[in-house]
Amino acid sequence: MEPRLTDRRGVFHGATILALRDGQLSNGEKRLLVKLAHALRLDEDEPKRVYDAVVNGESLESGQEIGGQEMRMVYEQLLEAVLMHTDRSDDELTILAYLRRAFDIGDAEHRAITRSLDRQLEEIIHRTVLQDFRMRLDDTMERIGGIFDMIRIQI
Repeated sequence: MEPRLTDRRGVFHGATILALRDGQLSNGEKRLLVKLAHALRLDEDEPKRVYDAVVNGESLESGQEIGGQEMRMVYEQLLEAVLMHTDRSDDELTILAYLRRAFDIGDAEHRAITRSLDRQLEEIIHRTVLQDFRMRLDDTMERIGGIFDMIRIQI
C-alpha cells in the first residue's frame, strides 16, 4: 500500500480535485465535500480556500495532521453518507475510494468498517429497509473496489 495522507487539508484538496475533474460539482459531490469538511473538522473558511486553490491551480500550505483512528471514523462517516444520501454515482464512489486509498485502509479493515456499519444500522433500521440497505452496501463495496484499484495518491 501507499503511505497515508495525514494532512486534513491535503485530504480535502485531493477529494476536491477529483470532484472537479469534470469541471462541475454534482449535488452528491457537493454533499460529500461538505460532509468531508465537517468530518475532517476543517476550519469554517478552509473548504472555500481549498476549492479556490484547486480552481485557480494554486498550491496550499499543509494543514493539521489527522490520526489513524480518526481516519477510520471519517471514512465510515463518508461511507454512511454515500449509502444513505446520494445516488452512488461513480463520481461519488471515486471520492470514497480516494479516501480509502489516502487513509491506507486495506481490505480487512474495509470489511471490518462495513460490518461495523451494518451492525450499527441493524439496531436502528427496520428489517425490510435494512435488507435493501445491505444490498446497496454490497453493490457499493463491489463498485468501490474496482475504482479503488485505479486510484493513486500523490503526496
